[in-house]
Amino acid sequence: MKPRAHAQNGMTMFIALVMLIVITLFVVSMVRLNNVNALIVGNMQAQKAIEAEAQQVVEVAVNNYQFFKDAIEGTGSWAVPSTPSIPHTALWTGYKPVAATSAPAKQADTINILRPQCLYYEPATGYSALSGVAPQDTFWDLAVTASDSRTGASAEIHQGVQMRLPAGNCK
Repeated sequence: MKPRAHAQNGMTMFIALVMLIVITLFVVSMVRLNNVNALIVGNMQAQKAIEAEAQQVVEVAVNNYQFFKDAIEGTGSWAVPSTPSIPHTALWTGYKPVAATSAPAKQADTINILRPQCLYYEPATGYSALSGVAPQDTFWDLAVTASDSRTGASAEIHQGVQMRLPAGNCK
């Protein structure tokens, strides 16, 4: 007896079409997933660039004598009274960005350096209590905010700084 061939007519083509549809859906989902991953990586890159710029501003400020001198004495940019509800809203204008020829293009639209806050102090060790110039170890919080309107990325960096200063500079 011969098997009936006419019962299987078109079944191979139907299975091939189903497999083709499944493979096509798989490829389309992989392309979409790849596009989403590219967007995520781009957002992360923009965020890291903003954070790096804010950290660079912190480093410039910490290495600038005039920055802390103005903050302690209330002169320069810090002479402007700050908002009572936010005690360190005055901004330091002494930050000079690196020339565009020697640094990559800047990402941030705005970079604000908030007035450093002296958190606490303690007498420095190794000095006589009778000395009139006994220094104090002061501990400061330096805050910088940066934002980029193009990408929507923003960052707020807080850096702790310990400085040995003459007594009476931490108010």
